[in-house]
Amino acid sequence: MFDRVRDDISDKADTVRTEMDAFGWLLRTMVLAAVAGALYREMRKPAAERTWNDKLLGFIPYDFRLPSLQRIRDSYWNTSSDRIFTDRPLGVGWAVNIPAVLKRVGVMDGRTSRPTRRRRAA
Repeated sequence: MFDRVRDDISDKADTVRTEMDAFGWLLRTMVLAAVAGALYREMRKPAAERTWNDKLLGFIPYDFRLPSLQRIRDSYWNTSSDRIFTDRPLGVGWAVNIPAVLKRVGVMDGRTSRPTRRRRAA
């Protein structure tokens, strides 16, 4: 009886592992296709008009310029913005604005850039 249960759990784990592998392959393929599409779009422009940053299909941001410290900070640590997903400073896709996430879960106060401290009950 225990062998049958163990085999059933093992079969289900193998199925989940196979599905996760397929999802990972699909995700990698989509990222590579987006990078290729962005590069293709820029290379089709005349050399004088290439900016190396724009939106692919009208909504997927890409930026292949050398990132500055300010652009990195604005993408990953912008306390004045409530947007969770911002444009990446380098590459294709979005970055996660950490302070916006912390504000949403209640760890960071919206008025300051410091984490809030929880008061202990006396």
